[in-house]
Amino acid sequence: MSGTVEFRPPALLTHSGEDLFLGGPTRATLDAEGRLQVVLPATDGPGWNPAVWTYTVTERLSGLGRGSRGYQIALSADHPAVDLADIAPADPSTPSYVAVPGPAGPPGELGPQGPAGPPGTVHSVNGKSDPDIVLSAADVAAVAADRVGAPGGVAALGADGLVPAAQLPAGGGAVASVNGQTGDVLLAASDVGALSQAAGDARYLAVDGSPVTSVNGRTGPVVLTASDVSAVASGDAVLLTGDQSIAGAKTFVAPPATKAAPATEDHLTRRGYVDAVASGGAWSPSAVGFAGWAFDPACGSASTPQYCINGWVYLIGVPLHAPRLVKNIAFYVPGYGGNTLGAASYAGLYTSAGVRVGVTASLNTLIPKTEGQTVICPLTVHYNAAPGNYWVGLVINGPNPTNGGPAFLRGASVGQAPGGSARMPGYFVRHGRLGVTGQTSLPTNFNPTVANTVVADSNAIWAALS
Repeated sequence: MSGTVEFRPPALLTHSGEDLFLGGPTRATLDAEGRLQVVLPATDGPGWNPAVWTYTVTERLSGLGRGSRGYQIALSADHPAVDLADIAPADPSTPSYVAVPGPAGPPGELGPQGPAGPPGTVHSVNGKSDPDIVLSAADVAAVAADRVGAPGGVAALGADGLVPAAQLPAGGGAVASVNGQTGDVLLAASDVGALSQAAGDARYLAVDGSPVTSVNGRTGPVVLTASDVSAVASGDAVLLTGDQSIAGAKTFVAPPATKAAPATEDHLTRRGYVDAVASGGAWSPSAVGFAGWAFDPACGSASTPQYCINGWVYLIGVPLHAPRLVKNIAFYVPGYGGNTLGAASYAGLYTSAGVRVGVTASLNTLIPKTEGQTVICPLTVHYNAAPGNYWVGLVINGPNPTNGGPAFLRGASVGQAPGGSARMPGYFVRHGRLGVTGQTSLPTNFNPTVANTVVADSNAIWAALS
């Protein structure tokens, strides 16, 4: 046979739970052996709309001398595999019903017992496979009959279940005396050099009478030291309470902590206490909400703000004296004039080794046009900063470098070589810039130990971290 069989659902079949729409038929073509196989949705599956529907099956088979025929079928999810030949109408002239796969019929009666098969062949006996097998007593783990009652063999039992006297050795079996006693002998503990029960109980412990059998795996006269019980010897431990003098240098893996403020000059104290009193009577970054700054902004220039040259990467030194989570870079912008700030303008955070550990979004979205404002520029990713010196990197593009774009607060002492840049040779450059120009982004890293990579600069721009 050859041809196709078409399975057509309703005109529009939907399944809201699966966001599914079905329309049109599924057509299967008979293979070279006249077979077909197709996978279709069950007609009783939950979620279909309409909820009750059937497939219209149309057979278009060649070689039958007639046209196509059609009939209805329902496919239940309880019958995942259906043979179409089993449910197709037997009479092509009366396909006026919906064919469904029926349940399995009841099991038939048990058939009669078949005849017994021929006996099996023996291949070996006790490991022997000779044509004519002869087994000995040893082959079946038995005693040879001629060894029963014979010297060197085994004794035989009489009718009374005892060994006959003839098989006993001459003179054997009779006891003349026990410990020198004859007749009905009754021995006491003293007769055999033993202790009586009472004397034994008084002298020795019973087998299970000792409650302790070992101490820390040791037996006999046990003497334990502090190390044997995972303890610290007295004099080697620090007491939790009470007075004690501790001698020698001590190294703490974790810093010791205390909540009490020092009462005398020789007391240990908290880092927070030191930070609180170290700058007593002076303004500190934490007093106005910063983690650290380049310098006290009160020392800034009142009349000469800094306009940045396009493409220069300015470096602004900020020290941190304690670990801090840095979220923002802050600038003070006393004014914004002239042209618009370009998109290729960024601020970032660098370690003293020149590794960039944070960067902001474009500054043209963060710095507003203002006449005096502290501008907070969030880092795209927060950074857990260890104590040390850091640079705030700044690159500006777009405005006129003389008087355009945002102006930045800078140190009051300005000029070719301001005193704010003083340092010992080879030490951290507090105010500087990278030796390259024409930059449109902040580099991911630079090497400050290479000559002329970081150039000391007179532009003492103010910046802070928070």
